[in-house]
Amino acid sequence: MKRSLYAAAAVLFGANVSYAGTSALDSLRGSVPPSVLEEYKDARIPTVSTGAPVSSDFDQFWEKLKDGTVDSVCKAAQLKLNQNLKLVDVLGIGGGFARYLKRFPDEKLALVDEVNVKLSVGLGNEILQVPNVQGLGVSIGGQLEGRSQVVRPLESDKYCKELGTLVKLYEMKTVIPATSRRLSAMEVGEIWKLPLSMRLSFGASMGATFNEMVNVSISAGETKERRPSVTLYRMDENRLRLRVRLDRVTVKSVSAGVSSVQIPMSDLGLWTADNILANFINKTWASQVNKWIAAQLSLGYSRTFGKKLLVEFILNPKDPVQMETLEKFLQGDFSILKRFVELGLHFNDFAENDETASGLGNLTDTAAHASQEVGAKPDFAASDIYHGHSHNLHAQIPIAHSQDVSWTTSYNRYQALDNNGTTLHVQQRTKTSDGKTLNVPILGTKRKHNTQKTIYVVNKETADGKATLPALMYQHNEGFVEHGDGQAREMLENANGVLRYVGMKGNGTDNTNVLPTDTIFPETHSMKLYKTGVMNLKLLISEGGVQQIILAPPQEILKAFMNVMREVVPEIVDRVGDLFTINNKGQVDYDWKTAEKRMSGMAVTEGYDPMATVRGLAHDASDVIHDIFTVRHAGGWKAQSEQLAKVVAGSTRSDLAYEEILKVLVQLVDPLNVSAEVYVHTDKKVKGETDVTQNYQFFNNRENSFDANIAEVNQMQARFADPATLTD
Repeated sequence: MKRSLYAAAAVLFGANVSYAGTSALDSLRGSVPPSVLEEYKDARIPTVSTGAPVSSDFDQFWEKLKDGTVDSVCKAAQLKLNQNLKLVDVLGIGGGFARYLKRFPDEKLALVDEVNVKLSVGLGNEILQVPNVQGLGVSIGGQLEGRSQVVRPLESDKYCKELGTLVKLYEMKTVIPATSRRLSAMEVGEIWKLPLSMRLSFGASMGATFNEMVNVSISAGETKERRPSVTLYRMDENRLRLRVRLDRVTVKSVSAGVSSVQIPMSDLGLWTADNILANFINKTWASQVNKWIAAQLSLGYSRTFGKKLLVEFILNPKDPVQMETLEKFLQGDFSILKRFVELGLHFNDFAENDETASGLGNLTDTAAHASQEVGAKPDFAASDIYHGHSHNLHAQIPIAHSQDVSWTTSYNRYQALDNNGTTLHVQQRTKTSDGKTLNVPILGTKRKHNTQKTIYVVNKETADGKATLPALMYQHNEGFVEHGDGQAREMLENANGVLRYVGMKGNGTDNTNVLPTDTIFPETHSMKLYKTGVMNLKLLISEGGVQQIILAPPQEILKAFMNVMREVVPEIVDRVGDLFTINNKGQVDYDWKTAEKRMSGMAVTEGYDPMATVRGLAHDASDVIHDIFTVRHAGGWKAQSEQLAKVVAGSTRSDLAYEEILKVLVQLVDPLNVSAEVYVHTDKKVKGETDVTQNYQFFNNRENSFDANIAEVNQMQARFADPATLTD
């Protein structure tokens, strides 16, 4: 949308004006068999269920939202030593440890024990000096590092109640040594993680300081990593899940930034004592203070290419033979690294353009190798070949606010041994925005508002090379810390804004399938400040629904577009909306003389031309129609899916993106081809209001394989993703 144009019109004529139209159910009558219509009628009422969504993206989003916020002393408590310390004699590895509490999305707490292990060698030299310039630095480094992490769920949801647990260092747990006795003694819900990273990097940077106040820097580099990891998760009394991951990734990046010069420690009034403790505290405090009081602006770009391999076993922790075999595989220490190298011997054989049968053969060979090592048959084995690129922006006003925005494009080719080697192709576009307000040095951030919007276009390719038509998935994570009821309600309305347009064919909106905003966040005249709220929307448009979109007649697309524009310029659309037509060039046109006559009686402000808005509507409608037609005419299923992802992410002629374009697209789809689920969790801390932790299901028709498609993509991502702190 040309936002500057419509923003002025919205101020003049009002936004969010309701429009009474035909309901989605009425629009189906006459085109759907009565038996199917009755089934939809029964299923259209939103269904409520409890429980958190299965999504690694959401878990990581939640942790990022809660990280670094101002909170109670009990919650901020952490035991941390970064000096070289032999915590446990059997480790014999320097690194130090940290112990802290974290909260799951369901409010329960977890106790996290981390032991860092690090062995690195590096070479960095300034090879060129230029007068008045800080220097051109070139560095080459190699590094091996890892982290033992044990996560144990607790029964309590009160931080202060668990402080006693936090200080019991004699109960500290580590992954190493991984003995059969310790493996069998894992508690239900307990997670052990041992990720390693072998990194080789090359980088060049250049910087300068102006007027002793401003730093300007430019850097570029390439990093190659091999990231093996093992995770163990005690699922229940009789099941212990072992996941072995191997990731080979190459990242090429370039960045440029401007920032204010850091304030020296001596000018911050820190300790003047000359001892190790004072120096350590001064360095830590100075870093934190400078982090928040610096003005910063930076831009970055990176490209990523990689391959991942995953093998998963479900073992019986009560079986002594299996646990002894597992101990031998893990070796109880860092000789596990040799196992990873052996596991990846055939990894170079995996390629993005492999035929399905060829990729399946390579995967079978590698899984067999792992099976021999572990002494059990894998329950799941898969590969992920991926590439992508991202742009990111960071801006910070000292103390007041900081904003991080990124745009990511990626492609993943997942192939698993089950389903006869079916390959899952996923085109993905993501936009994230993280805002922090009132960033207090040392204490943390007072207010946050984070969003993450992701489009997935999914195709399945069978072993004989046949691919399905694309299905479209949209996932929207949004959350806040310390916001008023207006912002809280707006979060839910962002989901409702898409849901109320499903199946409307340009005929207004339908509020039958929307979140109960007034129930979750009651509107009152008093000022309220909610502690935390988070929402996760998952919406699926099935293969048939996507075909309805890309094969829709241009006049139908135009009608749907104008229906959405009533949110922004309702009076203009109501006056001249019927004048828009499709000309013989396939573009949106209108009778400008009649339009000008109808608009002449409209009250306007000085310097504003309502006809400019009319011209803008015609232009933007033409762009939307053009973009949808580019998907229709793309050659081959893969090109079609890639183009569809671009259109929905706003990377084509129209700049409508994510929920903005989805409001148009979902109107073109029968509700029977749409399924949606919204998870809402609140921790309000407002007297007289109850908290909500619920899943709401909409257009609850399982004929379009909502559960299977959502679960398949989410499970693949969860298995291959770098684990969040509280997940494996």
